[in-house]
Amino acid sequence: MAPTPIDEHLASFAPDQRKALEAVCAVIRAALPAATETISYGMPTFKIDGVAVIGFDGFTRHNSLFPYSRQTQQVFEHDLAGFIRTKGSIHFEATTPFPAALLRRILKARITEINASYPKKNGEFKEFYANGQLKARGRMRDGAQVGRWVHFTREGTQRPSVT
Repeated sequence: MAPTPIDEHLASFAPDQRKALEAVCAVIRAALPAATETISYGMPTFKIDGVAVIGFDGFTRHNSLFPYSRQTQQVFEHDLAGFIRTKGSIHFEATTPFPAALLRRILKARITEINASYPKKNGEFKEFYANGQLKARGRMRDGAQVGRWVHFTREGTQRPSVT
């Protein structure tokens, strides 16, 4: 299998730091198999149907998670007490992976948060399964579904339309 842009990005780090970052990446890949892997703002990022869920990267003295959500950091305030945090990032040691169980919980919370952000003001609606797979897409108006809706199975197969 050809290396992904994220794999290529991680290859630039020293072996110990790369190993820690690859462990984080493996947890995210396992939790969000339907996510698109990309480099966004210069860092590895996982997106679901174009929506950024989480990013991560390595720096000189630490590694960081970027959950793209201040709310998610607040939800896990107690769990993150031992980590240095900024407005948009959670720092962890350069040679130690971020705790896998906590990372999985953060990913689950991000999917929940993303789902709660719909419908948008323009009526756009999306809903995702916990694995990052798109569950439904359509439009809402005045709290009701309008127009064409598409539904998907947890594995990503489009469900037949019901008429």
